[in-house]
Amino acid sequence: MLRIGKWSFDVDPERSKIVLTPRGVWSLVVQGVRKQIASGGAKESFAPKLEIKELLFEGEDWREFVGFEEIQEGAWRGEGEPEASLFVVQAGEIYETQLRITGHEGTKLRVQMKAIGDVFFDDDHDTDVPIEIDALVPFEGVRFRFRAEGVDSRAPERRAVELLSQYLDPEGFLAPEIAKRGDAGSFTAFFPPADVEAGDASAAEIEDVDPEVAVLHQSAAELVAGLVKQGWLELEDGGAKSLVPELVDFLELGGRGTERAERLVDWLIERDEVVDVHCTDEDLAAVLDKWW
Repeated sequence: MLRIGKWSFDVDPERSKIVLTPRGVWSLVVQGVRKQIASGGAKESFAPKLEIKELLFEGEDWREFVGFEEIQEGAWRGEGEPEASLFVVQAGEIYETQLRITGHEGTKLRVQMKAIGDVFFDDDHDTDVPIEIDALVPFEGVRFRFRAEGVDSRAPERRAVELLSQYLDPEGFLAPEIAKRGDAGSFTAFFPPADVEAGDASAAEIEDVDPEVAVLHQSAAELVAGLVKQGWLELEDGGAKSLVPELVDFLELGGRGTERAERLVDWLIERDEVVDVHCTDEDLAAVLDKWW
């Protein structure tokens, strides 16, 4: 549950996550389920999102998250320190925070937090609004890009494990899923957490897909979700699922800059799943060149 002042929201487990980098930096995203709220005689629809980034994980096994506690007396500002924001109607600061990881069930970590935040909506939800979280948030594992050249290129899994081992214990994860990228010697690794729950849907989907393809599909799905969330892409209901496989094929053709972005926009507009595209070639190119 996510509570913001007098409002309460269920937490969306499919859009909430804990992400850990191979260097031990992690972030937390808690997404509330969209809900209509009565305020001042009118109803507004909100889907609040809280995000904290650039936290340090000092353990080796991801289950050592349990017992983590962070107390932040002021605001989370960033600039070399952790940063945080709460988005309801616009991004607002959170401060006076007590964040704890108190347990795990399978690959989900129980997050508990109390804080004060800014919402800027009405008299009850403006500044100094109390915020509480008590939710099971999925731990997504570790995903990173790396280079494996020469002898290592014939056994990229070994190189990926070596890189992970510099900061984290590989025993806490399943065997890596490796995908080759466009450039020679360039790969993507995904290490799922080891304690996978029986019947977990995402694990079942991975078993049915070649591991290299699964990593690419996951990356493309995250790209599509980001474009939709940013308001750059409108899709028909359920359109992302059918769009992702062919988007992978398109992006793996390579290219960079605005020329690739322009080709992608033209391709998207022709798709039945796409309602409209709302971004410039320059903005899209910046995202593609950074992440794909």
